[in-house]
Amino acid sequence: MTKNIEQRYKDFVTNNFISYDVKQIEVLKSIDEEWRQRKKINFFSKLKKYHGIYVYGSVGIGKTFILNLFLQNISGGIKYHFNHLMINIHAYINNANDKGTALDKYIRDISKRYGIIFLDELHIFNIVDALLIKKIFLLFQKYKIFILVSSNFHPGELYKDGLQRYDFIPFIKLIEENFRVLHLDQMQDYRRQMLNRSKTYFTPINHATRLEFNKLFERFVDASQIHIRKIQTKSRAIRFEKCTSNIAYCTFRELCETNLAHEDYSNIARAFSLIFVDSIPQFTDSESDQCRRFISLIDMLYDQQSSVVILAQFPINQLCQINKLSKEFERTASRLYEMTIINQNKK
Repeated sequence: MTKNIEQRYKDFVTNNFISYDVKQIEVLKSIDEEWRQRKKINFFSKLKKYHGIYVYGSVGIGKTFILNLFLQNISGGIKYHFNHLMINIHAYINNANDKGTALDKYIRDISKRYGIIFLDELHIFNIVDALLIKKIFLLFQKYKIFILVSSNFHPGELYKDGLQRYDFIPFIKLIEENFRVLHLDQMQDYRRQMLNRSKTYFTPINHATRLEFNKLFERFVDASQIHIRKIQTKSRAIRFEKCTSNIAYCTFRELCETNLAHEDYSNIARAFSLIFVDSIPQFTDSESDQCRRFISLIDMLYDQQSSVVILAQFPINQLCQINKLSKEFERTASRLYEMTIINQNKK
């Protein structure tokens, strides 16, 4: 493997940074073999020449890690978070004098510096990106940039049920025909394992608990990849200032002090597999509406099997002081105990 990348993987295992995983090694070897084979293929070769590798699988199983590891062991490559790349492209086109040639120039300029690009967390949630993405990938091909992709979705599941999806189908075919598609299929969820080893309900709110809460968030995300994301519910867009494609850091005020409904929380739960909720107060009669929204939020997260990390003013069994909601909150409390890994007296 390139520059003994397998040994580098084993070094991570030896130093207890990761657990040895046969599936990860198999995918890593496939990526390396494809890269080396690509460099050998010439005009007369009968071997299929792929323009990239597409690795998909569920969250927390190491897709980003193994692709990062591969990229770090070759020269001439760069990593972009997919959302960041799209933001940069849209800004470049909007500011260009000649918008008709702007995209071509943008990709051509990248090709002068990099021969391989890792696009992390590819996902399509809006029609603008859906209609532009095929043009971008054809330009990658035109300028001979080899593309590594990580995604939570099989190519055929991208932009599922999106507006004008029939216009997006040619991109799916482009990936399936021109990329080596690899499924990182395993039962171990390393993100869940990390959560299981971590305290995930922090109380009371003070300097020490806030520091722990923020440090846990930092363990799960790459600070350079944090971005703004909007979750659409009909005509309303909910703006998240601090997230990756499937992790969000939110305040209680953002989630429960605005007029959101079940459908909003359902869409949020589908969008994020892990949510950090900062500054949950104790609920008294004056916070009845906020408490009901919090109940709805936890219901939706629980139904979607999303994980939650909480910073709250009081322990779970002391959160709700509203008599008329006490019975309803019992279910919420039970779900919070199940969703957060804590050693807490439930009396």
